[in-house]
Amino acid sequence: MPKRIRRNYEIYLAPNIVGFYDNNGRAKAIDEKKGVNLDPNNIDDKIYIYERQVKKWFLERANRLIKGGNNGFIVLMICLSYLEGVEQYIRGQESNGHSKEFFRYSMHRIYPYKFQDNELNNLYSEARCGLFHNGMVSGKILISKTYNDSVYIPDAYTIQINPQMLLNDINQDFKKYLMILRNHQNNTERIRFDNMFSNL
Repeated sequence: MPKRIRRNYEIYLAPNIVGFYDNNGRAKAIDEKKGVNLDPNNIDDKIYIYERQVKKWFLERANRLIKGGNNGFIVLMICLSYLEGVEQYIRGQESNGHSKEFFRYSMHRIYPYKFQDNELNNLYSEARCGLFHNGMVSGKILISKTYNDSVYIPDAYTIQINPQMLLNDINQDFKKYLMILRNHQNNTERIRFDNMFSNL
């Protein structure tokens, strides 16, 4: 969920975007980089803040990391955190108690008709839960930038992940989602995002 403005001090909502309450108790935000005032209650400004958060704090850092050696696991961790997070905004509801389900929804959306639910449940347990709960993937996960597919599950004991290709797919997915949000004809998607994303 987004970072929240605190009443007594300024807080960075995203890189170079500071949020605060003015003397009249109104929420304000400033893009220090561009010198632009933002309204944390305005949906288009919220989309702008959300884009800066995801790109600058996560995806662009992952893009730099993947160019180096031995960064596959941290890039995979960033990719896996994206999947559940973006799905909450797409669906307009929190994933509390339904993380695995949201993870599957996100993977099915990015890779339609490619995986069975049981395969994604395995990926969730082995990779997502492994990294976020144990600090390392489980034994079925193999990572290499040499693999020919983002995620390939040849059998019940093997999950091959190319973190570079997975990151590329996630970058494309985020770009598409932002286009959907910025299209004023997509009222349902915009309303879902607006209801879920708040810095207040």
